[in-house]
Amino acid sequence: MGYTKPVFRYIEEQEKANFSQSQCLLTISVGQEVHEGEKFFSTIELVNGAFNSCIMLIDDSLQRHTMAINTTKDAAFFYKTSVKEGNLWLKRNEKYYSRLTILKKIIRWDTWLAHPAYESKQKELKTLIENDVSYRETFEDTITEFLRRYYERLQRVLGFDMAKARQLCFDYLLEECVAMCLWHELNCHFEVYPSRRNQAMSETHRRFVLPNYPDLLHPVGIKFKNRKQLKPQCFEVLKDKKEKILTEIMME
Repeated sequence: MGYTKPVFRYIEEQEKANFSQSQCLLTISVGQEVHEGEKFFSTIELVNGAFNSCIMLIDDSLQRHTMAINTTKDAAFFYKTSVKEGNLWLKRNEKYYSRLTILKKIIRWDTWLAHPAYESKQKELKTLIENDVSYRETFEDTITEFLRRYYERLQRVLGFDMAKARQLCFDYLLEECVAMCLWHELNCHFEVYPSRRNQAMSETHRRFVLPNYPDLLHPVGIKFKNRKQLKPQCFEVLKDKKEKILTEIMME
């Protein structure tokens, strides 16, 4: 199989030297082109040859927030659809991740929503967002940047509900950050994901993870050399139903 060769980025050389003795968390955003086909296969090969062990996290039900943007529905409406997308992704890409010889286990996003500490950690983060201006601004800036790119690429913008979109983005980010605060129990030294970690997650990692777990969950990006512009995020279930929904997360 031919593919565009990937390399690690956003990581210091001295940290790369620790990869072979480390466990990584490979996070998968369901619907992203970079986690499909040749690009995903090349990611598997890169991770396989670099780390000692790997846990794969399927961010499926998290995408219910993304699916609801630019629709008249709320995120809850898309919960079952997002889980089905995860099922389809696992089936479609098994031929690739089955070649990840260092894989210890696969985790679905609902694991974190059902975690016994999820609600208390969510309350803690929400309280800090409400009372700490600098922390709140990292969320606001992350949302603003995402929606700027999202809005620019919409083919039809008539009636776009920006207030609703911002709330959905906030819910997505909060859920993502709460979950990251619980990932320490996986004992993963690095999180591998194609793009740079967003501001909200970076600041949450600095405030909530590093003080107690300084060796865990350091971000590692993947760059695909000479790649073409990535396509918008695509959900197969929605496409099959021919629903007029466009959702996307632009990668760097």
